[in-house]
Amino acid sequence: MKKNIFNFLVVSISLIVLVTFVLSTQGIGAFMLQVSGLSSRWIAAALFLMFLYWLFEALSTYVIAHFYRIRYNMIECFAVTMVGQFFNSITPFASGGQPAQVVYMMKKGTEAGDAGSVVMIKFFVFQTMLTLYSSVIIVFSFTYFKTKIPLLFTMTFIGLAVNGSMIVLSILFARNRALTERILKFIFMLVKRMRFIKMTESTEKNVERSLQNFHDNAALLKNNPVLLLKTSILVVLQLTFFFAIPYCVCASFGAPIESFFIIFSATVFVVTIVSIVPLPGASGGAEGGFYLFFGLFFKSSFLVTAILLWRLITYYSCIGLGSIFTIAFPKRTKMPY
Repeated sequence: MKKNIFNFLVVSISLIVLVTFVLSTQGIGAFMLQVSGLSSRWIAAALFLMFLYWLFEALSTYVIAHFYRIRYNMIECFAVTMVGQFFNSITPFASGGQPAQVVYMMKKGTEAGDAGSVVMIKFFVFQTMLTLYSSVIIVFSFTYFKTKIPLLFTMTFIGLAVNGSMIVLSILFARNRALTERILKFIFMLVKRMRFIKMTESTEKNVERSLQNFHDNAALLKNNPVLLLKTSILVVLQLTFFFAIPYCVCASFGAPIESFFIIFSATVFVVTIVSIVPLPGASGGAEGGFYLFFGLFFKSSFLVTAILLWRLITYYSCIGLGSIFTIAFPKRTKMPY
């Protein structure tokens, strides 16, 4: 409970600091003048891209869930997505989303092993494609940024290493039963403390059976490359939508901007580098990274407003909309045992 309060405080303070910084930098009058002059078409495009980002994650969940004969509809898959987005946004290193999604699916009546399989596969594919996609973009755009951003290679290398380590952990999670058992028991302990599910003795005894089911599902996946291909394509599109949002934000100011690829690449660098920031939502690091890279294209008077818009669209919207789905968490657990 204390950790949850701390995380919410970090998120709230980061928003207050950001808004205060924007207003103190240019004043309320100048800020309102800038906002009134924004292109509503480009802002709508940015919001639509964010919706597509959520929608394509829900599609990934739908494809994987149906592979395991979990008959969720798209609305249920979207709810799973938004619960994950909410908890990713309020926990350090976005670490709370996956356990919350497993719990949500269990409350919908899905066995822990099946829920864990869906979430693990989605996480593995997402991290793999994020690392590969980012690496390709970085290779082709590194020359442009290397003389403009200090310590670029070091920061980028560490960010890619962090993302790559998540892939290794996912593989270990799927292949090492003892490790999986310890992690799963740890998740159940957290669930017990947070009181998401009433943990009866019979429920805890079925962890072992669910664990076996999880590893059976992971083994089944190796013989189904088509599922991985489908999910990978969905994730690449999902990431493309997200990385394109800052271009819409920049274009909304009506000022001349760099090419789409350069803006797109700058976003990839920011997302990669801030993955090492341990605070919820990479608070402070995300804003600083955006300021560092997009300061190359923006006047300072526009830049702080652009940061606020970007964070509202890509981060605080996840908390706002995700909280609605989290509040609507199923109250009863329809466990199949």
